[in-house]
Amino acid sequence: MRLLALRHAIIDTIKEALPELSAVDAHPGRFNLDELRRIATKLPAVRVAIMAFSKVVPIQTGERQLTVKLAAFVMTSDRRKLPKDESALAIVEALLTLIPGHRWTLSAVSGATDAKAENLFSGRVDKQGVAMWAITWQQVITVGEDIWQGGVLPSEVYVCNDPNHFGEEDHYLEVSDDGSDFTTPR
Repeated sequence: MRLLALRHAIIDTIKEALPELSAVDAHPGRFNLDELRRIATKLPAVRVAIMAFSKVVPIQTGERQLTVKLAAFVMTSDRRKLPKDESALAIVEALLTLIPGHRWTLSAVSGATDAKAENLFSGRVDKQGVAMWAITWQQVITVGEDIWQGGVLPSEVYVCNDPNHFGEEDHYLEVSDDGSDFTTPR
């Protein structure tokens, strides 16, 4: 499944780029306070989630292009000589440098666009001793089966540029084998 491969590739890239993080893992979606209490044990951390699909477009290969909204949730706690808000900002800056344009080594994925960061500070989150940010971005990923994969290429191809004569054999031109021009009409 290409969506899982995308999420795993993002996680692997962040782990490699920021080895000082205690955890970089997948997360199923948005956080609530109970969820934050449960997972805020290994900090600093980044949790990667697939948040939404804003567009599904069929393409000529029979596949679909999905516009995927992704998020990386940054969570930090106070450490000696490094307050949680400062460590969170350092991680946010590193991710905002890493994410834009990244394809995560995958061929069926466009470069990341529209990267944004939002501070998720609230009194309740702060009470947990955590600073939290959400970095969101979009990418287009191609999913499904390519109907042209493994097919047979035709030995001859003919085209007709006049819609008034579609289907009339003598109005078709053979495409030359070097692709540069057309041969004489059939």
